[in-house]
Amino acid sequence: MNYEIRYSKLNERQKQAVNTIEGPVMVVAGPGTGKTELLSMRAANILRRTDMLPENILCLTFTESGSIAMQKRLVDIIGREAYGVSVFTFHAFGSEIISRYREYFYNGADFNPADELTRHKIITDILQELPPKNPLKTIMNGEFTSVGMIISAISDIKRAGLEPKELTAILDANDEVIDIAEPLLIEAFGTRVNKNTFDKLASVSESLAKINEPQPIPTISRLSDILRASLKRSLEEASEHPKITPPLTKWRTDWMTKSEAKKPIMAARKQQIKLRALVDIYEKYLENMQSAKLYDFDDMISQVVHAIEQNPSLQAELQEKYQYIMVDEFQDTNHAQMRILHALTNNPANEGNPNLMVVGDDDQAIYSFQGADIGNILDFKKHYKNAELITLIDNYRSAECILTAAREVITQGSERLENRINELDKNLSPHALPEKPNAEIVTLPSEGSEREWIARDIKDKLKNGQNPGDIAILARRHADLVSLLPYLAKAQIPVSYDQNDNVLDNDLVSQILYLSNIVDALANNDLGHANELLPQMMAHQAWNFNPEILWQISLKAYKNRLQWLEVLQSKPETKPFANWLISCARASKVLPMERMLDLLSGIEAFDEDYISPLKSYFLAENNAERISYLQNLIALRTKLREHQPDLRKARLSDLLEFVKICQQTNTTITIRRHIGQDGQSVKLMSAHASKGLEFDTVYLIGATDTNWGSKASRGGNKIAYPENLRLRNNNDSPEERLRLFFVGMTRAKRQLIISRALHSESGKELMLANFLAGELSLKATNLGDDFQENHKNEIIEIEWYAPIIGLPQATMRDLLDEDLARYKLSATHVNAFIDITRGGPQSFLLNNILHFPSARSPYASYGTAIHTALQFAHDSMLADGKTPLPEQIIDKFKSKLENEPLTAEELNHFTQKGIDALNIFLQNKLHSFTRDQRAELNFSNQQATFKNVRLTGKIDVASIDEKNKTIAVTDYKTGSPLHAWNKGADYDRIKAHKYRQQLLFYKLLAENSRDWKNYKFIDGILQFVEPDKAGDIIDIRLQEVSEEELTNFTSLLEAIWHHIQNLNFPDTSNYSKDYAGVLEFENDLKRGKFKNSIDTAM
Repeated sequence: MNYEIRYSKLNERQKQAVNTIEGPVMVVAGPGTGKTELLSMRAANILRRTDMLPENILCLTFTESGSIAMQKRLVDIIGREAYGVSVFTFHAFGSEIISRYREYFYNGADFNPADELTRHKIITDILQELPPKNPLKTIMNGEFTSVGMIISAISDIKRAGLEPKELTAILDANDEVIDIAEPLLIEAFGTRVNKNTFDKLASVSESLAKINEPQPIPTISRLSDILRASLKRSLEEASEHPKITPPLTKWRTDWMTKSEAKKPIMAARKQQIKLRALVDIYEKYLENMQSAKLYDFDDMISQVVHAIEQNPSLQAELQEKYQYIMVDEFQDTNHAQMRILHALTNNPANEGNPNLMVVGDDDQAIYSFQGADIGNILDFKKHYKNAELITLIDNYRSAECILTAAREVITQGSERLENRINELDKNLSPHALPEKPNAEIVTLPSEGSEREWIARDIKDKLKNGQNPGDIAILARRHADLVSLLPYLAKAQIPVSYDQNDNVLDNDLVSQILYLSNIVDALANNDLGHANELLPQMMAHQAWNFNPEILWQISLKAYKNRLQWLEVLQSKPETKPFANWLISCARASKVLPMERMLDLLSGIEAFDEDYISPLKSYFLAENNAERISYLQNLIALRTKLREHQPDLRKARLSDLLEFVKICQQTNTTITIRRHIGQDGQSVKLMSAHASKGLEFDTVYLIGATDTNWGSKASRGGNKIAYPENLRLRNNNDSPEERLRLFFVGMTRAKRQLIISRALHSESGKELMLANFLAGELSLKATNLGDDFQENHKNEIIEIEWYAPIIGLPQATMRDLLDEDLARYKLSATHVNAFIDITRGGPQSFLLNNILHFPSARSPYASYGTAIHTALQFAHDSMLADGKTPLPEQIIDKFKSKLENEPLTAEELNHFTQKGIDALNIFLQNKLHSFTRDQRAELNFSNQQATFKNVRLTGKIDVASIDEKNKTIAVTDYKTGSPLHAWNKGADYDRIKAHKYRQQLLFYKLLAENSRDWKNYKFIDGILQFVEPDKAGDIIDIRLQEVSEEELTNFTSLLEAIWHHIQNLNFPDTSNYSKDYAGVLEFENDLKRGKFKNSIDTAM
């Protein structure tokens, strides 16, 4: 649909937003008001009305799905030009800045991510060194109780982009205000609040206006401004209140507290004491992380903030590049993200009026636990005084009765733009006219009867023809949804739900841990411990031991007072297993942990006498839970790698120590498990997860005060923040729960059904959520004791059998749909798919789509170390204008290789091999390194698309000529050099074929990327690092590419893409495992031979 047609369908306010392309604009977009279309249309309008290029527009979203949706709309409106528009999540934008401008971030050191356990240890070590009176050094039962909240608070500070000195400066400025305001407020309030207090506080308000403390960070408000504005609003409320004093009493409760000496003080003073103690810990934490060469997830955005603020040249380049900026879901921005926006828009040339549009809704600000600050949207007009305010009120989603009820709920909140801006009216106007609309609240006697009624009501709707995919059940807590699942399963209602499971409780992982404990016990000659564990492990079906044999072993061990291992060795049917255990025990002393896990899980084997059955049992193709088991195994090994990045030194005992620490610190390794099938199924999700979605019918369950209202359980973080530094909502505020409920209500199009129980499972009385207790337009339905009595037996039965009621299994399509929506094709994936000599599509599915975990091969480790050393050389040249000395580059190679999972023998072999190769390579090639070369150029955020195939990749070296707008690609290869593209043995011909296709892929990648599409691709170079037999360093070039070759390759890409998207992975067992077989398979792919071979089970 073209621009004019889409524009004609916009309402007047949407058109106003689309047409207002200059200066700052804030669009307040309530639920269902069509903001996604507005953003895409405005981007298209900017390109129509200005001479800007697509890459001059920056669109920032908060979710990857939001980013994809915006990109798709842009493509529909303006075609391929849309791929040039910079559409990022904030996190992806940070990654892009670091990747594109490496010279501002490179410091020559290799840093590893710190996992939760490592951070826990660092904080614990710091606390041990602090004096006993430190307010954050709290101990119970010999353990520090503040570690978790300190880690959480440091994450908050990092998400605000604050360094220790910046936080200290803010606290110093706050103390100036507190020292002045505190005595004035104490005097004004006296011993109690009365009518005279009003005049005294009015005088205090005038005094506060004279305070002018520093403002260290422009995007963080002064405490005096917030204090004065809050007091002003309270005085206004008091003047209109019949008793005057209640609003003033509430204000005192919010802003004042008692000291340990029971004397009145400002609450902010108490907060500042803990925050100053936190600053000291934060500073030591950063020092310890730096010395250990560690970083955490929150560092990236913080690094980007300071790189832009502290490097005028980088800031100027980004300001020149991004002339128009749009931000979706602006209410969810945190302080660091706001600082990035400020740094991108504070160009003096803008005179305070940058081309910045933000779109959001303060009533849907529900992510404070992630650092989001509703103050960013509330204070936007304060930062940009000339900002135009546009309010979208035309709702195209919900029935009028639903919008009326939602309005009655949300207006009970105080932190709202409508309370700040007099002329703002957010009352939504309904345009949807569904048949039989309904908004009601249903009350049931107990939580069990609530669940039973929900299942029965949905069952009735499905019998009457309603599509299950149009129904959603929303809850504040996942526990409420989990409790409901057995009722829905018993009623045979198809459901779709993502449940978080603890990896350590998974059956496959449990077996690996049992086996690891046994092997480790045998390795340490602890036969008693191994004897305890063997019967439990061998009883599992995976080991396929006949129960009668186990009984015989047990009886013989008991009668003859033998260890189980001794009996196992004496019986022919179990001797191979026993010998295998002993071999594993010996190997565990020398083999790295990763390699041991491959042996224990059955990925590798010592010999053919015995192979661990775990892989064949749990990951068999006919196992319905195969992917779930695989995901748990991946999660375990990923966490292990994060915790123990020095893979060469890690042993099997480190796995067991890791699990032990997890249990001691209550650290769970969680994984999302998909229950049921998508499509025609009822969706169960948290209210948070429902944001941005809509359903015909919504059940909003558990609407009690202890769940949603004023008595709901609150977060446990005891570190509170002053009002001008709201890094997270202190203690999960009632205001935010109110907004969350509003979000849940406004997901409904035709029917909104709110349910609540009068009594908990323990019989405790439950009150209705406080914001639902007043006079509301919701229809009230009370299903009394009769319902409970009529269905008592069913409720008791389901509650009793809940743990064993079978839940529906997800198909592979359901599990992978989300991944496929984000999937991008890489050169590595192309070659893995077509290489039938190494498994072809089936191997590709297991290793590249399902990411089957296994230890890196020694040759792969060697290649990684070589690439790391050469990247170090290129990055040094880019940052410093000169290359490091050859010995420094070799040291980098050795350092990297030492962290790989190699045995001592392998390490010695590959170290010498690399030193020999690099000495010759650097002697021949180091002089050719230039500052025009960018190492590891990452295209993951470049929106590279060719014929609807999304492309990605990381190029070893891109030689970029900015003057002539050309780009050449160099790909480093270890291994025996090739001298030509189409000569040599069959193995070499396959290798050359894959290498050439890799360079062709890079040509397409560069030519279809956002930033490099206008550059001419002049060459692809295959650079071998190791010398040939004559001692020469060889490279072969892509040179001229014929139109026929390129057409054939692009046809292959399209075929592979469609096979992956359709989960169609053909059986290639009938092809010859040689070069001719590879070419035959590629030709069959291109001509569509396998279009009808999709596995229906997927």
